[in-house]
Amino acid sequence: MFLLDDQMITEYMKRGHLSISDFEQTMLHPTYYYFRLGKWAKVFDEQRLDYRAEEIGEPGREVLSIPAHGYALIQTFERFKLSGKVLGFFGQPSALPRKGLRLNHSPTIDPRFDGYLEMGLENLLDRPVQVEYRERIGKVVFFDVSDTNPVGDIKGTLSEEDFRRREKLRGAEPLA
Repeated sequence: MFLLDDQMITEYMKRGHLSISDFEQTMLHPTYYYFRLGKWAKVFDEQRLDYRAEEIGEPGREVLSIPAHGYALIQTFERFKLSGKVLGFFGQPSALPRKGLRLNHSPTIDPRFDGYLEMGLENLLDRPVQVEYRERIGKVVFFDVSDTNPVGDIKGTLSEEDFRRREKLRGAEPLA
């Protein structure tokens, strides 16, 4: 297993081992790629005890407002497709804590993943916080894992269920 640097990420994309839709060169850094807030969110408000879906990418509404101590389930602007030889690890950039936000996510993008990343943004402050559409909300590092056993699903496992659920949603933008 080895880390892909920016040149290798570009090469892996050319060879079809990795795809990042809406790829932007300025988001690519020597050891990672920044990903951005997409246009769909479901916002949870402690006072309202329900989620409301918002499309935040439409003209005039290009900001996601997360209420004080609120929570938003979000999707990335970019869509990722990894071959069986690529694994991604991701986390939040240091800019989010400075805004009073915490990114809630699983740690990996598994080999063979195809879709938008779904995660949560938690507002830790006593006031609303705004996040702009296409603002950087995370970064991902990619590794070549071709020296490990071929990645596959084990029949009847939760990972197989997750893969099938995501497979049905490919191309669907609203959060499911």
